[in-house]
Order: sequence, then C-alpha cells, then structure tokens
Amino acid sequence: MSKILNVSIIIPVYNEESHLRQCLEAISRQHESPAEVIVVDNNSTDNTVAIAKSFSFVKLITAKKQGVFYARNKGFDAAKSEIIGRIDADTRIDRDWTRQVKRIFLDDQVAAATGPVYWYDMPLKEKNYFAEHAFKGLLYKYDKDYPFLFGSNMAIRRSEWQAIKGELCDKKTMHEDMDLAIHLYLNQRHIVYDANMRAGASTRRFDSGPEDFYRYSEMMKTSFAEHDMNPVGAKVAIAAYTLGYVTLYPLRRAYDDKQERRSLKRFILGNKARKNPMH
Repeated sequence: MSKILNVSIIIPVYNEESHLRQCLEAISRQHESPAEVIVVDNNSTDNTVAIAKSFSFVKLITAKKQGVFYARNKGFDAAKSEIIGRIDADTRIDRDWTRQVKRIFLDDQVAAATGPVYWYDMPLKEKNYFAEHAFKGLLYKYDKDYPFLFGSNMAIRRSEWQAIKGELCDKKTMHEDMDLAIHLYLNQRHIVYDANMRAGASTRRFDSGPEDFYRYSEMMKTSFAEHDMNPVGAKVAIAAYTLGYVTLYPLRRAYDDKQERRSLKRFILGNKARKNPMH
C-alpha cells in the first residue's frame, strides 16, 4: 500500500491586498486540498489580514520581526504536515499542484522541490511558461553546482527543514530561498526540479527602477558568494532575468493588477514599485 503524504502551504505576506485573494482562491480549487494553509502576516497595514480571515481554511499567524526570512521560518515551524509547501502571495498554483507535490515526495530521497511558473500578467499567459521551464530545466540538468529553489513555487520535507534551519543565513543581502537551497546542497541533500509542479506568478518585480532591480538581482550572486560559490548557473540566471526586465518592462508597466488587464492610462501612470519584503 502506498504511503499518504500531507502538505501544508505557507504564505508569508506583507501588504498583499492586491494579490492574496486570487492566491487563496487558487488553493481552494485544488483537486486534492492541502492539509493546512498558513498565512504568516509580517506587519501588514492594508487589508491583507482581513482577506486572509475571509477564507475559512486559512490559519493566520503573525511574525513581528520584519523580513520574509522571519515570516518564512515562523510558518515553516508552525507546519504540521510531512511536506511544507512555500509560495508567495502573488502565486496562483495549478489545480493539481498539491497532488504533484505529493507525487514528487513519494521518493524518499527528495529533500526539496521546485517547479516552473507562468507569468499571468504577460501575454500568452498559461503558455509563456515554456521559455522559463526550458531555461530552468537546462540549468537543473547541466549545472549540478547551481542548486535552486524559488519561494514562489517550492516545497521541502519537514524533517529536512528541522535538520537545516539552524544553519541558515540571516542576511538581508541574500535571497532566503536560494540560501535554503545552498545549505541543502552543501549537506548533500537532493533538490528536484519538476516541470509538473507548476504555478502562475506576477512580474511585479519589474516595477522597480533599474537601480533597485539591479540590486535585487545581485542578491542571487551574493547568496552564493557568501558560501564561497560562484556557479555559472547564477550568472546565466541573472543575465536572463535582466533581459526579461529590459524587454518586458513596458508590458508590465501597462498592467493594472486590480483590473487584470493592460491600458494606456496605466502605462502612463506606471505601477508603484513594491518594497523589498526582505527588509
């Protein structure tokens, strides 16, 4: 008889009223419901908390210390399931996401997993993930020294989290999800990239000005440098991300999150850049 795994989904949030409802609605449509959904409020001042409370299946907890590192950790520590899923408030998981995560972790050798995303605020919506998948798939296949997990779409075995959490780096110049992947890699734990573990995400990071965007993308390089690592994959990822910013910025600038469509008015006004939740 095959074993049955439970999945907890953790969502760190900070002023996410524009995205959280759609995120939670996507979870509510899962073919196999997660065992629990934990929203970790990190000092939101908008309607984020009220939106979270409007979903009966959500467990709301609070992380007072500011930063996604602390909110993520608080949520992971609170999770009861064998598998801990981690997504962002702007993530919209596919309807079989939970089922795919359970399938992946049936392999006892898998410590953590991540998958591709499609950009729902870009043209071709659910089909534009092919380019992103091709890119990540090649990096996973050919650069074994470039471990990666993406907070927008990832999961980790609870036992692995308990074993590794004391080693993680609390530095605002690093990506907390990449740091987690690096520590798993340094401990020779197996990270899987699976094309069927799919979700939608927003390109809202492209709302940042060039200087802030550069600083944010350089956090990936810093995450590896802090561990005396300099993988080719990180350089390729930064280059690809920068190319995406340059080419897709006009499309993102014209996109209205509330209306979920592009307009000339929005392009003229632009979107307010979101504060880095690391800080």
